Amino acid sequence: MGISGTILDGHARNSADPVRFGFLLVPEFPLYALVPAMEALRIANQNSGTRIFDWSLIAEAGDSVMSGSGVSLSVDATVSEIDWLPIVFVFGGNHPTQHLSKKLLNWLRRLARHGCVMGGVDTGAFALAEAGLLHGRRITVHWESASTFRELYPDIEVSEQLYELEKDRVTCAGGHATLDLMLDVIGRLHGQALAQVVANAFVAQSKRESSEAQRLPAQAPPPNCRSPLTQILNEMEENIKTPLSAQALAERAGVSVRALNRLVHDRFGDAPMSYYRKIRLQAARNALFYSDIAIQDVADACGFGSPEVFSRSFKAHFGISPREFRRRATTDELKRYRPELQQKLSF
Repeated sequence: MGISGTILDGHARNSADPVRFGFLLVPEFPLYALVPAMEALRIANQNSGTRIFDWSLIAEAGDSVMSGSGVSLSVDATVSEIDWLPIVFVFGGNHPTQHLSKKLLNWLRRLARHGCVMGGVDTGAFALAEAGLLHGRRITVHWESASTFRELYPDIEVSEQLYELEKDRVTCAGGHATLDLMLDVIGRLHGQALAQVVANAFVAQSKRESSEAQRLPAQAPPPNCRSPLTQILNEMEENIKTPLSAQALAERAGVSVRALNRLVHDRFGDAPMSYYRKIRLQAARNALFYSDIAIQDVADACGFGSPEVFSRSFKAHFGISPREFRRRATTDELKRYRPELQQKLSF
């Protein structure tokens, strides 16, 4: 049974009751993902002439939650005050495993046992995985946290597409992909015409397909271009833990080592193996930011032979040691290292 059937079981298109969403906000939640979700439902209501959707902001405790950008939002209820909702999306934060209390996880499990459609937005899938709600499911998370998720939950299949609709589980990369997801849900529940009206209100023209990739490599060729450089970049991204040699990269791209050097240098002004190391360091930075995985294990997961080599390489590239980076990532300097500011980190 797909998600459309799951949601529609209790909310027929002609039902007089609005479809109710619960948006659980974990500390440091991504505001840029929450706003499209709420606004899509608001615009759908506005253009329907009636309230076809309803939503509540929920916290584990307290009357407000601070987002990753430092903006606090008041919530409508805590998990202790809400017994059940038909649909709950968890908006995960920058440190997705640090705020998952036993109380919160039990609340998610109880909702799932009673047939709630459970969703994870951005890093929200970490909460669902920790609660044991993603076994046998294919999910997605924001691409920057995908490698960390795979390390923590190796038995769960992770894609890097925009969103996944897997029976009564929904996962989404966040950001603009949240709008794509909400347009899909609105279209399933109340027709594609209304979904298009909402897209037009966002000046979005139309939604992207769920299967589209979350990202393109920096300065990448057009999406439909199967160039050797595209293959080289894909091989680098997919072989972080066990880096390939220059010869292996060249062979997989069907070019000579000399051509490999020229392609990478012409595009990025760097030697292939130097650029490859920077990709692995970026993956390591994401792991340090999103998880509490030991630095030694991060080094191993990103293809560095020893913590000492990793530490020297990391400091040479980012100007700070891995240990100090992790410490600062939980202080007032957090915003300086926000993952969405990756383009400001020189490659």
